Amino acid sequence: MSDKPEEAVQSPSAMKGVALTTSLVLLYDTLAAAGAMFASLVIRYHFSQYNEPPGALEYLATAVFAPISAAVFLGLGVHRGLWRHMSMPDLLPIIQAVLLSHLIFLPVFFVMNRLEDFPRSTFALSAPLLVFLLVAPRVAAAAWRSGDLRSLVQRGDESAPMAVLVGAREHLADVLKAHLRRASGPSFRFRALVETEGQAGGRALYGIPIEGGPDKLTRAVLRVKRLAGDGAVRIVLADPMPDATLVNEVARVAGRTGVQLSRARGGNGARGFTSVEASDLLARPPRALSRDGARRLIAGKRVLVTGAGGTIGSELVRQAAALGPERLILLDSAEPNLYEIDMVLQTMKDAPSWRSVLGDIKDRKGLDVLMAEERPEVVLHAAALKHVPLMEGNVSETVRTNLMGTRNVVESAAEAEVEAVVSISTDKAVDPSSIMGASKRAVELYLAAAADKVEPMKLASVRFGNVLGSAGSVVPLFERQIAEGGPVTVTDSDTTRYFMTVEEAAGLVLEAGAQAGAVGLSGGDIFLLDMGEPVLISRLARQLIRLRGLEPERDVKIVFTGLRPGEKLHEALTHAFESVSPAGPPGVMRIETPNLDLTRVDSALEQLIAAAQRRDDDQVRNRLNLVIEAGWPEGVAAISQTLPAARDA
Repeated sequence: MSDKPEEAVQSPSAMKGVALTTSLVLLYDTLAAAGAMFASLVIRYHFSQYNEPPGALEYLATAVFAPISAAVFLGLGVHRGLWRHMSMPDLLPIIQAVLLSHLIFLPVFFVMNRLEDFPRSTFALSAPLLVFLLVAPRVAAAAWRSGDLRSLVQRGDESAPMAVLVGAREHLADVLKAHLRRASGPSFRFRALVETEGQAGGRALYGIPIEGGPDKLTRAVLRVKRLAGDGAVRIVLADPMPDATLVNEVARVAGRTGVQLSRARGGNGARGFTSVEASDLLARPPRALSRDGARRLIAGKRVLVTGAGGTIGSELVRQAAALGPERLILLDSAEPNLYEIDMVLQTMKDAPSWRSVLGDIKDRKGLDVLMAEERPEVVLHAAALKHVPLMEGNVSETVRTNLMGTRNVVESAAEAEVEAVVSISTDKAVDPSSIMGASKRAVELYLAAAADKVEPMKLASVRFGNVLGSAGSVVPLFERQIAEGGPVTVTDSDTTRYFMTVEEAAGLVLEAGAQAGAVGLSGGDIFLLDMGEPVLISRLARQLIRLRGLEPERDVKIVFTGLRPGEKLHEALTHAFESVSPAGPPGVMRIETPNLDLTRVDSALEQLIAAAQRRDDDQVRNRLNLVIEAGWPEGVAAISQTLPAARDA
């Protein structure tokens, strides 16, 4: 992948269109100037004692005033403003142009005829009349376009930092109009616009010049920095769903010029503008999954969320709470995390009934008691150990939590007659090279083997990529290192990962539960979100640095540390023997494993669990390899050794 920005320039046809439009506007403004001068003289003489018809004076003055006005309008750029986006900032240059035209006309006309018979009071008529003729059609066009006049008569906060606004023309106009209406909170003084279509360079919106396309962004930022002096300058993205390529290019400019990057997100106050987030850098737009399936799964149900205080678990709680459950039961072994999500529900408007429970999924008796008391109908199982390098030194505990804990949840749920259990897996379960990944593959195989045994309860497994912003993940680590001045540590310059937002992750869990309720599992089905292309981690690090107005290597160093125990250079979303088909809403896929020997899987899992119970790490590692081999379909040669040997203490 290249970091070289792609330039967007105006096409010849677009440039011709802009030139024609501005020429027509200049022509109208010139005719308005001629009409204002001629009408003012006629009115002045009509009400005089002579009451004479128009004569040589009127025609001469008009002929002189019109070209002078045209030159002034051209010089001040009055004709560049887009009429449908007229606002108060556009009014000042119009008034200035009218006054300057009259001031230039006076000495020129004096030289021509010594102002003979020219009434000085004409200016008192012609100046306001010309302002009216210039402003009225612009205001009318803007009012017709926007539906109200409030945005035309308000001005921005002059103490706010200066900024360059970037986006499609319609989004630029929407943000500027909303910004003028903003009642409170952070705001900006926009001093330049960059239009992504590159078709309106040389025009203006709400009195702010459009510099051109993205290739003019650096020039625009440097110009605004000169205007701001020592003041802060921002680049603001106007589009509600900006293309990742645009975000990356704008981030590069921000890093080179030393300005920070923000996004206009709508709303008032602090919600109006926020920092650009890592999710904005994905090589695809975030997927907004349909909530119909999730609503069928959750609405009116009693829902238990394990690991409810974690990154994914807490988002599951938030999304489930908005879908009208009868009751939420929040289970977590970490008191601080459980406290935080409990406080979220306390402050949530229209929160459902809920209960927060401190407990461990390894405690089967505790699970049985909780299930008997609460009688949940749906279980969203997010509790797990997930940090790859840390789990390499805690082999038995990883299996006890991830595999045995899942077995406890499923068996306890089956006894309580739960309708569906949805468990979370990971792309690291594909050809696993780590203890964490192997334990998650064991969970996938356990769910496939248990599906028929627990009927009519439905089981689903959801395979994730990396979740942006989750605790201990790469993005929070990079952001902390950047805040500390670096260096930013990257394992390898070629490392790639699949990424998804936490909202996507939680939405996929809920949709998978709905799909499992409809079709169930058949021989190890797993659900997956189409996560687009993998992201180069070194590039992500550079872009996160640039989002803070810094330049990689110049302001913050990047250090390559080498792969850590259990890590792979590249992850995969599916095994070679798995097939993928669409399931539910667009972007959600169902993975199937053919010809899986469930009896062999069961036997390998029991031996693995026995070794974990003895806390025999070497045997656990060996048994994990056997489980992974058992998970290969009949007739497909299994990998003889997947996991590396235990690392030295």
